[in-house]
Amino acid sequence: MQRWVERPEARWALWAGMAGAVAMGAVSTYRILSLGSAAAGFALVFVPLAAVAAAVPAAVWGAALGHVVAHLRGRASEPRIVFWAALMAALLPPAALVWELWRR
Repeated sequence: MQRWVERPEARWALWAGMAGAVAMGAVSTYRILSLGSAAAGFALVFVPLAAVAAAVPAAVWGAALGHVVAHLRGRASEPRIVFWAALMAALLPPAALVWELWRR
């Protein structure tokens, strides 16, 4: 059996998680600094926590997307149902994000 770090999905999960953490850190810092209050500076303590909270789901999404790409390239040998589950996990979060942004 192959270890997780040797699978092609691992790189996708790593980079997606890092991108999610950086994006959440940047957005959180921007929102905190735009408040303009003296007490808002204390909220900067929680920026790493928010970054980790965003990195984990982003990494799971990246792993699903990486599996879909690996399967389409012929590198994943799992059953077809794993591909379909990964495809749904890769497509639904961006679709939900677009839907919520479009509704505003």
